[in-house]
Amino acid sequence: MKTKLLVTAVATSLLSFGAMAEDAADTWVVSAELGALITTGNTESSSLFTKISASHQLNKWKNKYTFNTLVKEDEVVNADGNKESQTTADQYSLTGQGDYTLGEHSAAFVFGSYKNTKFSAYKGYTTVAGGYSFRAIDKENLTLDVNAGPGFTESETQDGVVESGAIIRSSLALTWQISESAKFEQNVSVEAAEFNTRTVAESALVSSINNAMQMKFGFALTNDSDVAPGLEKTDTETSATIVVSF
Repeated sequence: MKTKLLVTAVATSLLSFGAMAEDAADTWVVSAELGALITTGNTESSSLFTKISASHQLNKWKNKYTFNTLVKEDEVVNADGNKESQTTADQYSLTGQGDYTLGEHSAAFVFGSYKNTKFSAYKGYTTVAGGYSFRAIDKENLTLDVNAGPGFTESETQDGVVESGAIIRSSLALTWQISESAKFEQNVSVEAAEFNTRTVAESALVSSINNAMQMKFGFALTNDSDVAPGLEKTDTETSATIVVSF
Protein backbone atom coordinates (compact mmCIF):
# COMPACT_ATOMS: atom_id res chain seq x y z
CA MET A 1 0.00 0.00 0.00
CA LYS A 2 3.02 2.31 0.41
CA THR A 3 3.51 2.28 -3.36
CA LYS A 4 -0.09 3.31 -3.96
CA LEU A 5 0.13 6.07 -1.39
CA LEU A 6 3.28 7.35 -3.07
CA VAL A 7 1.52 7.43 -6.46
CA THR A 8 -1.28 9.54 -4.95
CA ALA A 9 1.15 11.90 -3.25
CA VAL A 10 3.20 12.37 -6.41
CA ALA A 11 0.09 13.07 -8.51
CA THR A 12 -1.14 15.81 -6.22
CA SER A 13 2.33 17.25 -5.63
CA LEU A 14 2.80 17.71 -9.36
CA LEU A 15 -0.32 19.86 -9.39
CA SER A 16 1.04 22.15 -6.71
CA PHE A 17 4.45 22.39 -8.37
CA GLY A 18 2.94 23.37 -11.69
CA ALA A 19 0.70 25.89 -10.03
CA MET A 20 3.47 27.56 -8.04
CA ALA A 21 5.65 27.77 -11.12
CA GLU A 22 2.90 29.64 -12.91
CA ASP A 23 2.09 32.23 -10.28
CA ALA A 24 3.99 33.05 -7.10
CA ALA A 25 1.14 35.16 -5.65
CA ASP A 26 -0.86 32.23 -4.30
CA THR A 27 -3.60 32.13 -1.69
CA TRP A 28 -4.15 29.43 0.94
CA VAL A 29 -7.33 28.82 2.94
CA VAL A 30 -7.10 26.19 5.69
CA SER A 31 -9.78 24.81 8.02
CA ALA A 32 -9.72 22.22 10.80
CA GLU A 33 -12.61 20.13 12.15
CA LEU A 34 -12.84 18.36 15.48
CA GLY A 35 -15.64 16.24 16.88
CA ALA A 36 -15.80 13.92 19.90
CA LEU A 37 -18.47 11.77 21.54
CA ILE A 38 -18.18 10.05 24.93
CA THR A 39 -20.96 8.01 26.57
CA THR A 40 -20.98 6.42 30.04
CA GLY A 41 -23.38 4.35 32.12
CA ASN A 42 -24.87 1.12 30.79
CA THR A 43 -22.92 1.63 27.56
CA GLU A 44 -19.49 3.21 27.42
CA SER A 45 -17.94 4.42 24.19
CA SER A 46 -15.77 7.20 22.84
CA SER A 47 -15.04 8.46 19.34
CA LEU A 48 -12.82 11.16 17.87
CA PHE A 49 -13.14 12.64 14.39
CA THR A 50 -10.69 15.12 12.85
CA LYS A 51 -10.42 16.68 9.42
CA ILE A 52 -8.06 19.22 7.87
CA SER A 53 -8.93 20.89 4.56
CA ALA A 54 -6.76 23.23 2.51
CA SER A 55 -7.53 25.14 -0.69
CA HIS A 56 -4.80 26.64 -2.87
CA GLN A 57 -5.94 29.29 -5.34
CA LEU A 58 -3.74 30.68 -8.10
CA ASN A 59 -4.18 32.31 -11.49
CA LYS A 60 -5.06 29.15 -13.42
CA TRP A 61 -4.90 26.44 -10.77
CA LYS A 62 -7.21 25.63 -7.88
CA ASN A 63 -6.00 22.80 -5.65
CA LYS A 64 -7.81 21.21 -2.70
CA TYR A 65 -6.45 18.77 -0.14
CA THR A 66 -8.13 16.93 2.75
CA PHE A 67 -6.96 14.66 5.54
CA ASN A 68 -9.32 13.05 8.04
CA THR A 69 -9.22 10.46 10.79
CA LEU A 70 -11.77 8.52 12.83
CA VAL A 71 -11.08 6.46 15.95
CA LYS A 72 -13.81 4.82 18.03
CA GLU A 73 -13.70 2.62 21.12
CA ASP A 74 -16.66 0.73 22.59
CA GLU A 75 -17.15 -1.25 25.76
CA VAL A 76 -17.80 -4.90 24.90
CA VAL A 77 -18.28 -8.14 26.85
CA ASN A 78 -15.53 -10.68 26.21
CA ALA A 79 -15.78 -14.49 26.19
CA ASP A 80 -15.30 -14.58 29.98
CA GLY A 81 -18.25 -12.26 30.52
CA ASN A 82 -16.10 -9.31 31.53
CA LYS A 83 -16.36 -5.82 30.07
CA GLU A 84 -13.42 -4.46 28.14
CA SER A 85 -12.65 -1.57 25.81
CA GLN A 86 -12.26 -2.48 22.14
CA THR A 87 -11.42 -0.39 19.08
CA THR A 88 -14.33 -0.65 16.63
CA ALA A 89 -13.31 2.02 14.10
CA ASP A 90 -9.85 3.14 13.04
CA GLN A 91 -9.34 4.89 9.72
CA TYR A 92 -7.68 7.76 7.92
CA SER A 93 -7.86 9.13 4.40
CA LEU A 94 -6.10 11.64 2.14
CA THR A 95 -7.46 13.28 -0.99
CA GLY A 96 -6.15 15.86 -3.41
CA GLN A 97 -7.56 17.46 -6.53
CA GLY A 98 -6.17 20.09 -8.86
CA ASP A 99 -8.29 21.98 -11.40
CA TYR A 100 -6.64 23.85 -14.27
CA THR A 101 -8.97 26.51 -15.65
CA LEU A 102 -9.93 26.13 -19.31
CA GLY A 103 -12.82 28.57 -19.43
CA GLU A 104 -15.19 30.52 -17.21
CA HIS A 105 -17.03 27.35 -16.12
CA SER A 106 -14.71 24.53 -17.23
CA ALA A 107 -11.44 22.94 -16.16
CA ALA A 108 -9.19 19.91 -16.53
CA PHE A 109 -8.64 18.03 -13.28
CA VAL A 110 -6.33 15.49 -11.68
CA PHE A 111 -7.52 13.60 -8.59
CA GLY A 112 -5.82 11.30 -6.10
CA SER A 113 -7.04 9.59 -2.92
CA TYR A 114 -5.99 6.98 -0.38
CA LYS A 115 -8.09 5.49 2.43
CA ASN A 116 -6.94 3.06 5.12
CA THR A 117 -9.61 1.33 7.22
CA LYS A 118 -9.13 -1.48 9.74
CA PHE A 119 -12.79 -2.41 10.18
CA SER A 120 -14.33 -2.41 6.72
CA ALA A 121 -14.47 -4.52 3.56
CA TYR A 122 -11.26 -2.96 2.21
CA LYS A 123 -8.17 -2.27 4.29
CA GLY A 124 -6.73 0.10 1.68
CA TYR A 125 -8.16 1.86 -1.36
CA THR A 126 -6.17 4.08 -3.71
CA THR A 127 -7.46 6.02 -6.72
CA VAL A 128 -5.81 8.27 -9.31
CA ALA A 129 -7.98 9.87 -12.02
CA GLY A 130 -8.09 12.78 -14.45
CA GLY A 131 -10.60 14.33 -16.78
CA TYR A 132 -12.95 17.22 -17.42
CA SER A 133 -14.72 19.41 -14.87
CA PHE A 134 -17.47 21.97 -15.41
CA ARG A 135 -19.91 24.06 -13.42
CA ALA A 136 -23.43 22.92 -14.32
CA ILE A 137 -25.19 25.47 -12.07
CA ASP A 138 -23.75 28.86 -11.20
CA LYS A 139 -26.16 31.01 -9.21
CA GLU A 140 -25.56 33.49 -6.44
CA ASN A 141 -26.67 31.03 -3.74
CA LEU A 142 -26.37 27.69 -5.55
CA THR A 143 -23.51 25.98 -7.42
CA LEU A 144 -23.08 22.48 -8.86
CA ASP A 145 -19.72 21.20 -10.10
CA VAL A 146 -19.42 18.01 -12.17
CA ASN A 147 -16.26 15.93 -12.75
CA ALA A 148 -15.80 12.89 -15.00
CA GLY A 149 -12.85 10.98 -16.41
CA PRO A 150 -10.84 7.75 -16.52
CA GLY A 151 -8.40 6.56 -13.88
CA PHE A 152 -6.81 3.69 -12.03
CA THR A 153 -7.56 2.12 -8.65
CA GLU A 154 -5.96 -0.48 -6.43
CA SER A 155 -7.53 -2.08 -3.35
CA GLU A 156 -6.53 -4.47 -0.60
CA THR A 157 -9.07 -6.49 1.41
CA GLN A 158 -8.71 -7.24 5.11
CA ASP A 159 -7.47 -10.71 4.07
CA GLY A 160 -4.66 -9.21 2.00
CA VAL A 161 -6.18 -9.80 -1.45
CA VAL A 162 -5.02 -7.06 -3.84
CA GLU A 163 -7.02 -6.08 -6.93
CA SER A 164 -6.46 -3.25 -9.38
CA GLY A 165 -7.72 -1.96 -12.69
CA ALA A 166 -8.99 0.90 -14.79
CA ILE A 167 -11.98 2.92 -13.60
CA ILE A 168 -14.39 5.60 -14.70
CA ARG A 169 -14.73 8.22 -11.97
CA SER A 170 -17.52 10.78 -11.78
CA SER A 171 -18.43 13.21 -9.01
CA LEU A 172 -20.87 15.98 -8.09
CA ALA A 173 -20.32 18.84 -5.63
CA LEU A 174 -23.37 20.92 -4.65
CA THR A 175 -23.27 24.01 -2.42
CA TRP A 176 -26.46 25.80 -1.39
CA GLN A 177 -26.16 29.02 0.59
CA ILE A 178 -29.43 28.86 2.53
CA SER A 179 -28.88 32.12 4.39
CA GLU A 180 -26.04 34.41 5.44
CA SER A 181 -25.18 32.04 8.30
CA ALA A 182 -26.16 28.61 6.96
CA LYS A 183 -25.28 26.46 3.96
CA PHE A 184 -25.85 22.91 2.74
CA GLU A 185 -23.17 20.82 1.01
CA GLN A 186 -23.62 17.58 -0.92
CA ASN A 187 -20.77 15.59 -2.48
CA VAL A 188 -21.19 12.32 -4.39
CA SER A 189 -18.56 10.27 -6.22
CA VAL A 190 -18.71 6.96 -8.10
CA GLU A 191 -15.63 4.93 -9.03
CA ALA A 192 -16.59 2.05 -11.31
CA ALA A 193 -14.05 -0.75 -11.79
CA GLU A 194 -14.48 -4.29 -13.08
CA PHE A 195 -13.93 -5.79 -9.61
CA ASN A 196 -15.87 -3.22 -7.55
CA THR A 197 -17.89 -0.03 -7.76
CA ARG A 198 -17.35 2.36 -4.86
CA THR A 199 -19.92 5.08 -4.16
CA VAL A 200 -19.25 7.81 -1.60
CA ALA A 201 -21.86 10.37 -0.52
CA GLU A 202 -21.32 13.15 2.01
CA SER A 203 -23.97 15.58 3.23
CA ALA A 204 -23.34 18.50 5.58
CA LEU A 205 -25.26 21.38 7.13
CA VAL A 206 -22.92 24.18 8.19
CA SER A 207 -23.90 27.05 10.47
CA SER A 208 -21.63 30.03 11.13
CA ILE A 209 -20.89 30.96 14.73
CA ASN A 210 -18.58 33.84 13.78
CA ASN A 211 -16.20 34.73 10.95
CA ALA A 212 -13.69 32.04 11.93
CA MET A 213 -15.81 29.31 13.53
CA GLN A 214 -18.66 27.11 12.29
CA MET A 215 -20.80 24.24 13.54
CA LYS A 216 -21.12 21.33 11.11
CA PHE A 217 -23.52 18.39 11.11
CA GLY A 218 -22.53 15.69 8.63
CA PHE A 219 -23.54 12.31 7.27
CA ALA A 220 -21.23 10.16 5.12
CA LEU A 221 -21.89 6.90 3.31
CA THR A 222 -19.48 4.53 1.55
CA ASN A 223 -20.87 1.63 -0.50
CA ASP A 224 -18.85 -1.13 -2.17
CA SER A 225 -20.64 -3.40 -4.65
CA ASP A 226 -18.31 -6.37 -4.09
CA VAL A 227 -17.33 -7.38 -0.55
CA ALA A 228 -16.33 -10.61 1.19
CA PRO A 229 -19.12 -12.84 2.59
CA GLY A 230 -20.32 -11.74 6.01
CA LEU A 231 -19.35 -8.10 5.55
CA GLU A 232 -21.68 -5.16 5.06
CA LYS A 233 -21.56 -3.35 1.73
CA THR A 234 -22.35 0.04 3.26
CA ASP A 235 -20.56 1.98 6.02
CA THR A 236 -22.01 5.21 7.42
CA GLU A 237 -20.77 8.00 9.66
CA THR A 238 -22.80 10.68 11.44
CA SER A 239 -20.88 13.57 12.94
CA ALA A 240 -21.16 16.92 14.68
CA THR A 241 -17.98 18.99 14.53
CA ILE A 242 -16.58 22.43 15.18
CA VAL A 243 -14.84 23.96 12.14
CA VAL A 244 -12.14 26.60 12.58
CA SER A 245 -10.87 28.51 9.53
CA PHE A 246 -7.43 30.09 9.27
